[in-house]
Amino acid sequence: MTDTTYNGWRNHATWAIGLHLMDHVVETIAEDIEAWAANDDDNAAQLFRDLVDEQIELADLPNFGLLMDLLNTSDVDWLSLGRHALDAAGLPVLAFA
Repeated sequence: MTDTTYNGWRNHATWAIGLHLMDHVVETIAEDIEAWAANDDDNAAQLFRDLVDEQIELADLPNFGLLMDLLNTSDVDWLSLGRHALDAAGLPVLAFA
């Protein structure tokens, strides 16, 4: 079995998005920590998705071709990113199955 993890993350795409956007998402959560709960991993994951979509939109890339193939986000483990951001913001992480 081939190990496809990358720097402790599920894969390179997840690692790269976390590398570039984690601080921003953690800061966003920490600014209104009372509005968040440890089980808000879906909402935190959505913050990452929205930021990536915003960056792609700002880059004004066509929705096809080589660059969009390289930016394929279907393999990103959004929930892991969301859980990590909640933990880094100081919310206790719940046990996940």
